[in-house]
Amino acid sequence: MSDPRPLDGIRVVDMTQYEAGPSATQILAWLGAEVIKIEPPSGEPSRHLIGGDATRDSIVFVLFNQSKRSVVLDLTQDADRERLRALLRGADVLAENFAPTTLARLGLPIEALLAELPRLIVASVRGYGPNGPWSGYKSLDFVGQATGGAMSVNGAADGTPMRVGVTIADSGTGLHLTVGILAALLRRERTGRGGRVEVSLQDAVVNLMRNAMAPTYVAGTAAARTGNAYVTAVPSDLYPCKPGGPNDYLYILLAAKQHWEGLLRAIDRTDLLDDPRFARQSARNANPDAARAVVRAWTERHDKLDAMQHLSNYGVPCGAVLDTAELLANEQLRAAGMIIDHHHPQWGDLRVPACPIRLDGFTPRIEPAPALGADTEAVLRELK
Repeated sequence: MSDPRPLDGIRVVDMTQYEAGPSATQILAWLGAEVIKIEPPSGEPSRHLIGGDATRDSIVFVLFNQSKRSVVLDLTQDADRERLRALLRGADVLAENFAPTTLARLGLPIEALLAELPRLIVASVRGYGPNGPWSGYKSLDFVGQATGGAMSVNGAADGTPMRVGVTIADSGTGLHLTVGILAALLRRERTGRGGRVEVSLQDAVVNLMRNAMAPTYVAGTAAARTGNAYVTAVPSDLYPCKPGGPNDYLYILLAAKQHWEGLLRAIDRTDLLDDPRFARQSARNANPDAARAVVRAWTERHDKLDAMQHLSNYGVPCGAVLDTAELLANEQLRAAGMIIDHHHPQWGDLRVPACPIRLDGFTPRIEPAPALGADTEAVLRELK
C-alpha cells in the first residue's frame, strides 16, 4: 500500500489561468493537495485553446489541470464573492496570476485577506518583480523569455534572437512558485504564520540564465549566440543522422578527455588519438571544422537511436533528438512512468506526461482535468 500523499489535507484555492499558475497547482494536486479551481461562468480561458471546441476542452487545459476540482463563481456578484471568502477561510493556499490590482478590484485585497486569515498563504505569479519601473506591465511566456535574457543566447550565431520552443518562462515560473509554496507551508508549520509568495516570469528566467551569464563575468561582454555548438568543448554539437528527416539528429556533448577518446574508439578512429590537431581540448577548439567532420562522417551513416545506444556503450554523453510523437512512444519514458496511459472523458484514451517527481512509497494522483463547474455543487455544499 502506498504511503499517504505528501500534501494530503492541504487545500488550495486556485484562481490561476493558462500555464504559469496552473503548472504550479498541477504539481500540488499530483502530490495530493485538494486543488479547487475557481472559474468564471465562461470557463478558464485555456479551456478554449488548441483542440478546444463545443464538445471538449483544449488539450492545454487537459494537460495542466489534472486532479483538480472545478467550481464556477461569478465574482462580479456579491454572493459569489462571499462564497469565495468562505472557501478561503478553510484554505491553506490561494494561488493567483491576475494583474496586480485585480483582487483589490474584486474586493479581496491581498493584505486585507492576510490580516483576516493570518494562516493563509497567497501565492502570486507576476510578469515582473515588485517596485521596479516595469512592475505593472503585463507579460506572457515569450515576453518573459525576452526580458529574462533567454532569447539573447538562443539561436544561430549569425541569426536573430530566438525564443525557446518550450515554455520555460511559464512552467519555469510555475516550478519556482511550487517551491515557494512548499517553503511557506513548512514555515507555517514552524511559526503558525502564512504570508505571501511571489514569482515573476522575468525573475524565473533570469535564475535559469546563470550559466549563460558566465561570459559576461569572465570577459565583461554579453554572451553570444552559438547555435547548437558548444564552442569551448569542440566537437560538442548537433550531428545529422540517417535517413535525414527533420529531427534525425544526435547531440554529442564531450565534456572530458575520456569522452573524446571513447568517441574515437566507438567510431573506429583510434588512429586520431595522438593526432596533434585533436589530442587536447585547446587543439580541438582551434580546429573545429576538422573535428566535427570526423564525427559527422560517422553519424550520417547511422540511425539516431542506434547511434545513441552505440556511443553510450562507450561512455559518450549523447542524445537523440526526439520529436513530440516520439516522446509519447519512447520506451525509456514509458518504462520510467513519465509517459502514462490516461483516459479523459472528452478526449478518450491518451498518453500524457506524468508527475516527474518520484518519492519512495508514493504514487502521484493523476485524475482527468474536471469539466467546467463539475464540483461547484459539492464544494459549496461543504461550506454549509
